[in-house]
Amino acid sequence: MVYDSARRVSILFGGRDTGQTLFGDTWQWDGQDWTQLANSGPSPRSGHGMAFDSGRNRTVLFGGFRTDQPPPIADTWEFDGQDWTQQADTGPPAAGPMAFDSIGARVLLFDGQSVTTWSWNGASWVQIAAFGPPTRTGAAMTAAAGSIVLFGGRTFVAKFGDSWSFDGIHWTQVQDIGPSPRGAHALTFDSTRGAVVLFGGQDANAVLGDTWEHNT
Repeated sequence: MVYDSARRVSILFGGRDTGQTLFGDTWQWDGQDWTQLANSGPSPRSGHGMAFDSGRNRTVLFGGFRTDQPPPIADTWEFDGQDWTQQADTGPPAAGPMAFDSIGARVLLFDGQSVTTWSWNGASWVQIAAFGPPTRTGAAMTAAAGSIVLFGGRTFVAKFGDSWSFDGIHWTQVQDIGPSPRGAHALTFDSTRGAVVLFGGQDANAVLGDTWEHNT
């Protein structure tokens, strides 16, 4: 889910239910009501990345999975508030957390499987870094004040509780003390209070329901 700052609504696409049914529907939340906006566009999927490009007023979606097994989907779509349009059918090796870099005027994606960082300028994907946080999936990323912040994630044998910052060129580990190691959590930036907010996720033993903040 992303926040469309031009239209002041939140946009949700796809996902799956507990019965493993995949969805390809698009919904809008205006603060009071949910409204279905489109039932066509990207194929049903889960595990995709999304970010709102506030420079071009477009929601950008990349990749995902049609099942729990590879190969991953590698298409790129944009949503203008009414319709989805496919922009590319190739891109990064796998979907990952995405965020909009307002300084560079680009959408960024971190692929934790290949440990590469990619940018989308509205026309093509470009790899901009081949280093960063160690291999992981299930990390969360958000644009904060002047940087991109990433927290946590997991592998088959471990969970991570580390925080990283990306300045547009370099990844830097910035904090080792904070939320417990986890994956599949939510992360966003509260621009009014200047705080990165984290909720929930899953650790080695349970689903979590805690909330954390980090002042930037």
